[in-house]
Amino acid sequence: MKAVFLAEEGMVEAGQTLAPIVEEGGALVEMKVAAICRTDLKMVVEGHRDLVLPRILGHEGVGQIIESRNPLFRNGDWVAIYPGLFCGKCFSCRTGHTARCESLKIFGFNEDGVFQTHMNFGQKEMGSLVLLPGTHYDETIALIEPLACCLSGVRKGRDRKGTALIVGAGAVGSIFAALLKSERWDQVVVVDKDIRRLKAELPMGVEPIHSSVKALIPVLRKKGWDHEIDFVVPCCPEGLNWPFWEVMRPGGSVLFFSGGIGGNTMLSVDMNAVHYLELSLAGSYGCDKEDFASASNILAENRIDLSFFDFYCVRLEDVSDGMERLKGHRTKKVIINQF
Repeated sequence: MKAVFLAEEGMVEAGQTLAPIVEEGGALVEMKVAAICRTDLKMVVEGHRDLVLPRILGHEGVGQIIESRNPLFRNGDWVAIYPGLFCGKCFSCRTGHTARCESLKIFGFNEDGVFQTHMNFGQKEMGSLVLLPGTHYDETIALIEPLACCLSGVRKGRDRKGTALIVGAGAVGSIFAALLKSERWDQVVVVDKDIRRLKAELPMGVEPIHSSVKALIPVLRKKGWDHEIDFVVPCCPEGLNWPFWEVMRPGGSVLFFSGGIGGNTMLSVDMNAVHYLELSLAGSYGCDKEDFASASNILAENRIDLSFFDFYCVRLEDVSDGMERLKGHRTKKVIINQF
């Protein structure tokens, strides 16, 4: 059985794993598709606060059960893998916030992830499997996890669907745009300083703007969007490093979806503007199990169109090649479809 390991920073290599023994109440999953996230690339290049080495990478994946010893799952079932191992007992878990579990472990970070031919789930880990209703899926089904993260963020905003501004036209920014379009927002605007990202792999009906964040205020005002923005989502590290409150409509929402660049000075938020404009500021990191299950249903039932993606598909042993393409911004999403 094969897997892709990060043995030490900068060193990704394919290797072998031992044949698993499935325990009572558990299941063995044969991986079918997995997506490479830019966070995977970040862990290879510079590490991550939750990363424990050595590690099998990957936290976005879907597979098929080939051996079940659990009455809730059958051989042949397709399952999406929620990336968190949660206790189900702490206050956060009991209130539905599994991403805040006090003892949370994350596949591909501090637990071995989905970049392997087979994953063995013990009885206590079965809560991370979400049953899919169908019997066959294409590569798009691998995007359940990033879609769930976007869905989690949208649910933290106020329930009004005017003009949304997404800063960053990478994979997550594109998924965010598709989600908001599927929810019938009046206008979805995507900003990026890289014109190549704006010209490819964006959903229909999105308004692209070629601009850096430093030049964004005058660009928006020139287009007549002064105090017309209802929702701001940063999908890149610099996404909120500009005075966004100057163009927001009173009562708007700001989602701190992407963190800043470590060591860089970030612009201070004008709290008087937040106060007088009655803006809502919310943070979002990861997704709860409920969000993940909702995203699974949305994709499985084709309630969102992500067909605009031009996936670069690789074999499991060619993960390094896929990461190089991500690093060079030559594609928005890399999918492993051969294990």
